[in-house]
Amino acid sequence: LLYAFIMSLKIIKYLNFFPQISKSIKGSITSVVIGNVFISDFTKIKKNVIIRGDGKGIYIGKNCIFNNRVTVHVAAKLQGTSIGNNCFIDEYSVVHACKLKDDVIVGSNSVIMDGSVIGNNVIIQKNSLVPPRKKFPSYHLIGGSPAKVLSKISCREFLKYKNSFIKKKSSSFVNSFNYRNYICKNNFNENYKKKNIKSFIASDVKVSQKLTMGINSSIWYSVIILSSKKKGEVILGKGSNIQDNSIFDTLGNLIKIGDRVTIGHNVIIKGRSIIHDDAVIGMGSLLEKDCIVGNNSFVGANSVVRSGTVIPNDTIYAGNPAVFFRKVTEKEKVFFKKGQKIYEELTKDYNSILA
Repeated sequence: LLYAFIMSLKIIKYLNFFPQISKSIKGSITSVVIGNVFISDFTKIKKNVIIRGDGKGIYIGKNCIFNNRVTVHVAAKLQGTSIGNNCFIDEYSVVHACKLKDDVIVGSNSVIMDGSVIGNNVIIQKNSLVPPRKKFPSYHLIGGSPAKVLSKISCREFLKYKNSFIKKKSSSFVNSFNYRNYICKNNFNENYKKKNIKSFIASDVKVSQKLTMGINSSIWYSVIILSSKKKGEVILGKGSNIQDNSIFDTLGNLIKIGDRVTIGHNVIIKGRSIIHDDAVIGMGSLLEKDCIVGNNSFVGANSVVRSGTVIPNDTIYAGNPAVFFRKVTEKEKVFFKKGQKIYEELTKDYNSILA
């Protein structure tokens, strides 16, 4: 059994792992749960949520809420993800190989990175970045990119914020590219049919542009490739990957991605861009039109790369707006290539088990 539909969720077995999910959860048919995942009672999973346990495990406690287009993932076989009871993850956020204790509230468009630990009753403001291995104590308000402690909060203050979060009818999503407007205007009559048997494209990927995929490249769950203007084109090079919930709006132009490039979860690219070989675009980043990213360069997670930015080879840009941070070290180049190779292996695995 490779696929199943349980409580309106799409459930996918990965290798020897089949998700273990309580019957009391509520889900959406557009959301996907994969592999080594355990979800406890009364959790709610809204539209286009991707929970992908294709390595270490993902453990989700009771009575959690995942708003639209949240991505939860692991660091391959190195580190899993743990989310405690009563956690609320707002729209378009990424929870990656980290630990959230009980009663954590994550604002929209935030990224929580590998090895970080968030204490009980913590509120993370929208548009925040929690860097790798960062630890925050219980009963605090944190925010920013990178996130810092803003203030301590009392139990009463936490409950007041929590109640307002639960009762509000819409997400607090704020981003200079409001993807909802574009998705609503586009009509996706059919999914892309891959022409290269050695590439992988998830079954729910939506494409309305010309798309060329190189050998060993991959496009992951709930990705959308569209144009709010006339049709454009996307070229994805050999061994490159576009990860879950990323959205490309070509604006009728060319988005060209070189070889062995990693486009992280929930990345938005808006308009003409050129991303050269071996580059990495960090999770939750936004690239505006006419950007160029050089060979072996890295855009930090949750960054905003403004229109016309040219990032030289071997450099790290980060922030909002993204600016030069420092040169990429040789050790980092090796690390980035390991991550890219993991996605080539995942491409082979998924093509094998989902064939």
